[in-house]
Amino acid sequence: MQARSIKPDPESSTLPVAGGTRKQRVLFVDDESAILEGLRAVLRPQRREWDMVFALGGPAGKLEVESSKFDVVVTDMRMPIVDGATLLTRVKELQPQAVRLVLSGQTDPQTALKSVFTAHQFLAKPCDVEKLRSVVKRCCELNELLAAEELKSLAGDVSLLPAAPSTYLSISKVVGDPSSGIQDVARIIEREPTLCAKLLQVANSAFFGLPRAVSSISQAATYLGALALRDLALAMETMATAQNQRALPAASYRAFQLNSLGVALLGRRWYAADRRKADDAFVAGMLRDMGHLVLSTRGERRPGDAAQHAALSAYLLGLWGIPHAVLEAVAYHEDPSRVDHDTLELVDVVHLCDALVGEVSPSPFQAPPVLDEARLATLGVAPTRLREQRAQAVGVLEEARELLGK
Repeated sequence: MQARSIKPDPESSTLPVAGGTRKQRVLFVDDESAILEGLRAVLRPQRREWDMVFALGGPAGKLEVESSKFDVVVTDMRMPIVDGATLLTRVKELQPQAVRLVLSGQTDPQTALKSVFTAHQFLAKPCDVEKLRSVVKRCCELNELLAAEELKSLAGDVSLLPAAPSTYLSISKVVGDPSSGIQDVARIIEREPTLCAKLLQVANSAFFGLPRAVSSISQAATYLGALALRDLALAMETMATAQNQRALPAASYRAFQLNSLGVALLGRRWYAADRRKADDAFVAGMLRDMGHLVLSTRGERRPGDAAQHAALSAYLLGLWGIPHAVLEAVAYHEDPSRVDHDTLELVDVVHLCDALVGEVSPSPFQAPPVLDEARLATLGVAPTRLREQRAQAVGVLEEARELLGK
C-alpha cells in the first residue's frame, strides 16, 4: 500500500485559537479510507480546536510521526505492513509526550495486553462519536495539565515503572495452589502501586465493555483473570530490568510501598459503609504518589518535583481512564482547597489519610502535608474523629506491614 495521508481542512491549522491557546494536533491512522473519511466528517466541529491529520495505513502514519509533532495519536491496531503496536512504539520513541490511543475492532484480551505497554487507552470499534470526541478532548485537556515537556516525556515511559521482583513469583505461587482464588491474587496486586495502576489501565480498556469505569482492584482482577495478571506482572518486571531503569534504593522503595498501602487502607476504612467509595479511596491513596516514582527514574531530585508529582500522577491516571473522582483526589490531594466544594469529599479524605499515615510512616520523597484542622472542622470532621483516625493509622500500618511481609 502506498503511504499517503488525508490532510486536514484549511481551517484546521496550527494557528492559535481564541484566547491564544495553541491548537492540539491529533493524528488518526487507519487502513480503511471509509473509516478515516467518517472520522473526518463527524469530527469536523472540532476543527477550530484541533489540528487533525488523517493517515491511510500504518506506513503513512509512521511518516507523519517521523516528520511532524502530535499531541495525540489515535490508531487502528490490525493493519498491514505497520500495525498499530509498531506505530505506537515508534511514537513512543520519537514523541514520548504524545498521548497514544488505540481505536480497534480487535477486542480480545490478547490485543489489549499487546497494546498496554505502548498505548495509554484502548477504545473499541464501533466507537460512539461522542465517546471518541470526549476521550480525545480529555486527553488534550490533560496535555495542558503539565506545562513541562520533560514531565510529559517521563509520563510517556509509564510502561517501565519498576515493580517488586517478588510479585510475579507470589502470583505464580497462588495460581498453582488449588485452594487459592482470584481474591488471593488481588491481595498481592494491592501491595504494588505500579501493578495496581497497570491493572486498572487494562481493566478500563474498552474490550471489557463495562458500563462504567472500574476503580476496584478486586473487580479488575476478576475481569482479567489470574493467569493474565501473572503474565502482566512478569512483563512489567522484565521490561523494567531490560531497560536498566534507575531503581530506588531497596529501603526507599519499601518505605514508598508501606506509605502508599497505609494511606490506601486508611481511606478504605473511612468509607467502610460504602463499598464504591471505599474502592475509590483505596486506589487514590495507593496511586497518589505515582508521579514521585516516575520522577525518581531521572536519578536525581530537582527543585519543584514535590509540587509536580500530584499533577504527574493525575496525568498518568487520567490517560488510563481512571474514574474522575479518583483522578481529582489524586490531582489535588496535596491541597484540597483548590477544589471548589463545601462538603467532605474524597479529595479531603485522601489528604487527611496522607497526612496521618505520613506522621508515623513518612514517604521517602517528602514530608507529610499539614492538616488544616479548622477547615476540616467546617467540613464536618470533629477533633474526636481525627484522634480516632490517628489511632487507626497505626493499626493500618501494622496491617500493611503484614501484607508486605515486613
